Amino acid sequence: MESYLAEKTFYRFGAFELNAQTGELSNNGKKLQLRDQPLRLLLTLLEVPGELVLREALVRRLWPEGTFVDFDRGLNKAVLHLREALGDSAEHPQYIETLPRKGYRFIATVMPDVQEIPTDPMSDTQNRAHFLFWTLALMAILAAAVALNISGARTWIGNRFYSNSQISALAVLPLENLSGDPEQEYFADGMTDELITNLAKMAPVRVVSRTSVMHYKGSRKTLMQIAHELHVDAVVEGTVQRSGDRVRVTAQLIQTSTDSHLWAESYEEDLRGILDLQRSVATDIARQVNTMIKPLRSTRPVDPAAYVAYLKGRFEFYRYTKEGWQKAIEYFSEAIQRDPDFAPAHVGLSASYLAGVGWEALPPEESPKGKAEAEKALKLDDQLASAHFVMAGAYSQEWRWLDAEKEYQRGIELDPNDALGRQWYSNYLLTVGRFQEAIAQQERARTTDPFSPLINTNLAKAYYYARQFDRAAAQAKDTLKIDPTYPAAWAFLERAYRHMGMADPAVSARLAAHLEEAQTIRMAYRQSGMPGVLRIEAESYKKAGAIFESARCYAQVGEKEQMFILLDDHFRRHYPGLSRLKVDPDFDPVRSDPHFQDLLRRVALP
Repeated sequence: MESYLAEKTFYRFGAFELNAQTGELSNNGKKLQLRDQPLRLLLTLLEVPGELVLREALVRRLWPEGTFVDFDRGLNKAVLHLREALGDSAEHPQYIETLPRKGYRFIATVMPDVQEIPTDPMSDTQNRAHFLFWTLALMAILAAAVALNISGARTWIGNRFYSNSQISALAVLPLENLSGDPEQEYFADGMTDELITNLAKMAPVRVVSRTSVMHYKGSRKTLMQIAHELHVDAVVEGTVQRSGDRVRVTAQLIQTSTDSHLWAESYEEDLRGILDLQRSVATDIARQVNTMIKPLRSTRPVDPAAYVAYLKGRFEFYRYTKEGWQKAIEYFSEAIQRDPDFAPAHVGLSASYLAGVGWEALPPEESPKGKAEAEKALKLDDQLASAHFVMAGAYSQEWRWLDAEKEYQRGIELDPNDALGRQWYSNYLLTVGRFQEAIAQQERARTTDPFSPLINTNLAKAYYYARQFDRAAAQAKDTLKIDPTYPAAWAFLERAYRHMGMADPAVSARLAAHLEEAQTIRMAYRQSGMPGVLRIEAESYKKAGAIFESARCYAQVGEKEQMFILLDDHFRRHYPGLSRLKVDPDFDPVRSDPHFQDLLRRVALP
């Protein structure tokens, strides 16, 4: 007696068609991108249309046994992605109905293609025997081919099953804070930053830096969109939950080029062992990306309260404001007080002093404190790239140029992915007049951190100091597309326009950066043109304590006496920014003055 087996190859529902064999979903003939887990979810629901599928059954179908992941969150995300692809909604479903706390049901009419295949039930046993025989035979042949590498079989298999080596660039998306406490955002951001740093040290791939991935915090863009914008092959996403002194981290690696989940894992540790937890996460991910990794060194336990203060300090440092650096100094100092041997805290404190002095947010007298902390960090851990970068910054502020370059190069050797370190090195190269090298280093930094307003603005500055004013203006405008309110970008746009002889656009840029002074600037421009605006700017900078910037404006309007009073005072106080005298275009009108030449000699620029 004959029976029939229904072999479901195509499913049609509404305007959609799903090829169950290839996993291709199309809408009116237009192919749609559907990730692996949403695809499995859809197939599971389509197999039993109209019937409830329990959440537990879906979890077993979507994740292999032994996988450690936040299943509830993962399933909810898979349902969300599937609904987005189908244009469906939870409130008014056309395709997927939610049964709260139970599961999901596919409610649309499904029309499967059925290919009728006649079979003889009496031959089932014989068929199975033949199938088993030939399967075992083929497995034996394949094993021999691999062992002997016949016709390159081993190479072919390796290339087929170890495609992860195709990953050349990776982004770690901001870890989601599951603590339920918005005040813990600094902790989630800090854990993201540490994971990025560790991966950048280990994996022989480009790892996108902190600022650029934070650009996507809370974003509703798909992983494919994010990967395209960041030019990466894979992304890491996950969660972090802190409860008292316990921390739980989940992470998964997704290869966006094939839209497949490569790996998922969950970790839990006491705060004292948080550095080991971070090392474990980074190591596991790096091994998925490439077998040739540089192992991280073993870490010592860290005082939990010190680590929390350290993360708060990093959070404040990256605000890049005077108030941020002052708060960062407080937090890093607290971390050091609680755990004096925690080298990264000394690096953070050093960087806060050096950046604050460099941006005239702190007086130059604070610079030696930055150097002292850099020395402590190197004494504790001379393999820490960031410690070499801050030491280089300290040498630059002491005008020890050759020593500074050695430290910058050592830092890059230890961590080529450190975008902030490369950006500092670029500024050093600008200072000594090596413009093309500076631009190249800034471009490398931007490759790692493409959405950083700071790095993009410093690229505009590099073009500006190189007297490529048109490119400086274009780069400043590109930066303002990332952050329309970034003051430094407006400042270099104004300077570039001014040196191109474009007074009206220059004043407009100045107004955009200083809306509170708009009426005064407009009046000065009407009465005295650009020199009037520059005099207003000089006085404004002087009141704010930005003495070098004030002197720069006086140089442009020919008021050399005022300019030299300010610069001589800065020299007596050993202000590090005097190194820019050699290259800043605003000092070109006074460059041949003997007094100015003497200042350059005393700063001892190479």
